[in-house]
Amino acid sequence: MEHFFNTKMETLPKKKLQELQLERLQNTVHLVYETVPFYKNAFKKLKVTPADIKTLEDIRKLPLTTKDDLRKNAPFGLMTTTLESCVELHASSGTTGVPVTVCYTRGDLEVWSEVMARCLTMSGLTKKDVFQNPIPYGTFTGAFGFHYGAQKIGALVIPSGQGQSERQIKLMEYYGTTFLSGVASYMVRLGQVALEMGIDPRRLKVRNGLFGAEMFTPGLKTRIMDAWGMDVHDIYGLTEMCGPGVSTDCDQHDGLHLWEDHFLVECVDPITLEPVGPEEEGELVLTTLTKEGMPLLRYRTRDIAKLYDQGTCECGRTHVRHSMIKGRSDDMVIIRGTNIYPGQIESVLMKHPLVGGNWRMVLTTENDVDMLTVEVETKQRLSQIESEQLAETLQSGIKAVIVFTPCIDVLAPNTILETGLKAKRVIDNRKKE
Repeated sequence: MEHFFNTKMETLPKKKLQELQLERLQNTVHLVYETVPFYKNAFKKLKVTPADIKTLEDIRKLPLTTKDDLRKNAPFGLMTTTLESCVELHASSGTTGVPVTVCYTRGDLEVWSEVMARCLTMSGLTKKDVFQNPIPYGTFTGAFGFHYGAQKIGALVIPSGQGQSERQIKLMEYYGTTFLSGVASYMVRLGQVALEMGIDPRRLKVRNGLFGAEMFTPGLKTRIMDAWGMDVHDIYGLTEMCGPGVSTDCDQHDGLHLWEDHFLVECVDPITLEPVGPEEEGELVLTTLTKEGMPLLRYRTRDIAKLYDQGTCECGRTHVRHSMIKGRSDDMVIIRGTNIYPGQIESVLMKHPLVGGNWRMVLTTENDVDMLTVEVETKQRLSQIESEQLAETLQSGIKAVIVFTPCIDVLAPNTILETGLKAKRVIDNRKKE
C-alpha cells in the first residue's frame, strides 16, 4: 500500500510537471544572472542570456557548475541573497576536500522539510511512529533533513545523534523505536552491537528504515533487512541541493523517484558532457528549481547512475526514477587499466554469509605493478581453515567481476577502525610518479 505525503504533486501529470519545471528554471536563471557575479560571467563567456532559455532542452546552453567553482567562491560568493535573509548554514562532510558551505532561507528549509517528508512517507513513516535519528547533528546536513521531514509528518523524533552504539540500542529498547534513519554501513554495525549485548535486533520494534549518505548495494540492503527484520529504503541527496531528500525508492524498489518539481536532472557522459541515451549510465547533473539562498545551475554531482525510461511507476508517482548510485566518478579507481568501483567489490562480499559489514580496498605498488588487497571483517571469529576457504571463495568471486586476482585479507570482527560518518572504502598507498 503506497502512502503519499503530497498526493497532488507526487502524481502530477508529466506535462504539468514539465510546465512547472520550465517556469521555475526560467525564474532561477534570471535570479542567478542578476545576483551572482560568478554566473553572470559564465553566461557572458557562453554568450547566453536568460532570455535564451525558452524550453527545458535549452538547459544545455547553460554553464555547468562544479565543486571547484563552489570552493573558489566559498563560503558565501554564490549566494543570491544576504546573510540576514538566511537562518541556517550547513557544510558538506568534506570527504573529498574542503567542505562546501550552503546557506538556507526559511523558504529553503520549508522545501527541504517537504521533500524529506515525501521521502520518509514513501518509506512508510507515519505520525504514529517513533523515529530514531542516529546521525550527527551539526554542520553535516543529514540529521537535520531527517529531523525536519519526520517532524513535518508528525512522527515522534528521538534526536539520538551519532555513535555510542550501545546507547542507541538501549534507546530503541526503552522508547520502542519503530523507524530508523542513518548511514547503511552503520546499521550493520548497530546490528552486530545489539547481538553482542545479547539483544536480537529482530526482537526490537524497528520495522522500517531509510538510509543514505553513501552508496549501498542490493546485497548490503538485503543484509540489513535480514538482520533487523525491517523494510529498507534508499535515499539520495547532496549538500549542494539541500542535503538528503533529492530522491528515494518507493515500495516497488525499482529505482529512486527524484522530485522533479524541485530539481531538474540530466544524465551526461562524464568525459564528453553530452547527454547519454535512455537507460544508459552517466553522471547525474542537477539544477535547483526552488532554492532561494544558493541556487545552482547544472551541478555536476560526480555520481554515476542511469535514468529509467519515463512513464508512471506502479506506485502512481510520475517523477522520474534513477538507478541506485553505482559510485562516484571520483571514487572510481583504475587498477592495471581496469576501472573499478568499490560497489562492484561490495556486491561480491555481501553475498557471503560469513562476511561482516566492514571492508576496504588497499592499493599498493610492488615491482611497478598495482596490487589490490581487499581487507574484509568476518561476522564472528573463524578458524584458520575457515578463513582460508573464505579468502579463496571471495578471491574467485571478485576476480570474476574485475578480471584480475586480488589478495584477500580475512580479519576478525571490529579490526578495521571507524573513520567517521561514512565508511572509507579505498586506501590508495600506491607510489605516485
